[in-house]
Amino acid sequence: MKRIAFIDLGSNSVRFVIYEISKTGSYRLIYQEKESVRLSENMWGTHELTKEAMERSLRALKGFVHMANAMEVDTIKAVATAAVRLAKNGDAFIKAVKERTGLNLECIAGEEEARLGFLGVINTIGLKDFIIFDLGGASTEVTLVKNRQIVKAVSLPIGALTLTGTYQKGDEYTPKELEKMTKAVKKTIKEHYWLHNVKLPLLGIGGTARNIAKIDQRKLSYPITKLHNYELPYHRFHEILEDVKGKSLEARKKISGLSSERADIIIAGLTIVDELFNYVNAKTLVVGGCGLREGLFYDYYGEHYLGGNSIIDDILVHSAENVLLGMTKHELVHAKYITKLSTTLYDALEPLHKADKNFRRCLIAAGLLHDIGKRVNYYSHARHGCYMLVNSNLYGISHVEQAFSAFLVMNSHGLTPKEYKNFLYGKLLDQEQRLLGQKLSIILAIAEALDESHEQFIKRLEVNIKYTSVVIKVFYLEGRDVSVTKTAVEKLSKSFNKEFKKTLEIEWHESRKEA
Repeated sequence: MKRIAFIDLGSNSVRFVIYEISKTGSYRLIYQEKESVRLSENMWGTHELTKEAMERSLRALKGFVHMANAMEVDTIKAVATAAVRLAKNGDAFIKAVKERTGLNLECIAGEEEARLGFLGVINTIGLKDFIIFDLGGASTEVTLVKNRQIVKAVSLPIGALTLTGTYQKGDEYTPKELEKMTKAVKKTIKEHYWLHNVKLPLLGIGGTARNIAKIDQRKLSYPITKLHNYELPYHRFHEILEDVKGKSLEARKKISGLSSERADIIIAGLTIVDELFNYVNAKTLVVGGCGLREGLFYDYYGEHYLGGNSIIDDILVHSAENVLLGMTKHELVHAKYITKLSTTLYDALEPLHKADKNFRRCLIAAGLLHDIGKRVNYYSHARHGCYMLVNSNLYGISHVEQAFSAFLVMNSHGLTPKEYKNFLYGKLLDQEQRLLGQKLSIILAIAEALDESHEQFIKRLEVNIKYTSVVIKVFYLEGRDVSVTKTAVEKLSKSFNKEFKKTLEIEWHESRKEA
């Protein structure tokens, strides 16, 4: 068992995380902390870090080192970004950090900052082509991604803290100050023509992006509290921008979802996002909860556990199996077996359910994690599993798809009419998705029934769709007692007929072990 800590010292905040990696290679976040240190505050006249800002940062770093020691961390990796990179006294600050805390703080280049942010995103968001922006206090890293690879990246010298400090002289922006700041942002972005009119989604990481998601979620009474992979269209972002710009600082502090400590710099942050929206000609903003610090982790994990490859191929299966690695070996084998049976049935019954490959991936997620609720309590484990599936670190599918997967887990055990009506995440599913979910739930339920005894003795399935019936030939290992399995499957005949409008016929065939 290893414990690795990562520190990301930004221009506005310093973030600290601890990951635990088991002998099997599974990992989990066990601690995180953030402090607003505003390291770049008041540095833009002299381009030097102030004594007050350095002292705030040193106190925070010292506390994090203490926490790492208390939690028996094996290694600490600490990096600093734009504020230290751009400060004339950055080297002196790094030396002071070493003397006061013992940390070897590394000041990384803008390109490295963009690369690490990319790793945090690409291993946790299921997009292939998009624009990442990492909006910090002193800089904004922008990365063009195509086919899950970096095409081009740049570190723009504009951040929420620096723009506010440079253009806002009083407590509020004057119209002229706001216009001047907006023009400066436009000019900086337009220097990079490769971003112009690419018409790709924006993927935002950093505090400004997270606050946008929080504000929008509160307005919509959104049923899922997680910010990661939250999507909103431009028109909803623009409503937030106009609302925030029209309020005083004191009024902004009361906006639901907006951090009060970010209220004074949020207008500058939103302006950067707005200009990126316009220049890229994007229609959607996806908010990433994982960024540079997760990138530091995946960089380390790839080097030490994935043979040097820090980009995970199938992040849905990888993240689901990472959750499962905390289970017993028996549970893990059963989960993978159920998933295999489910997808076999899904593919064979495609002419009836007519769902696309995205829903197949939802079924894979549901199959792998269908029993995860047993960690809480065996009784009502489907209900617990539903909640855990939505709130676990499951990557590569959208919030709607996670809600759909959770519906499959719950409904595969049969929802009562009241439970169906009050399904926690039902707000995210339309009627068509619910009807499809009922069909796929039966497929998952049949797969579970086929391994009712947890013995994995089904060798293969053959499915024949007839005019009034569906015939499933089940080939099982010779000599096995299938009475329990038969009973479990037969119980689902009525539900199958209700959803697919065909009778379910099961034929059982013994198969020789050597065959």
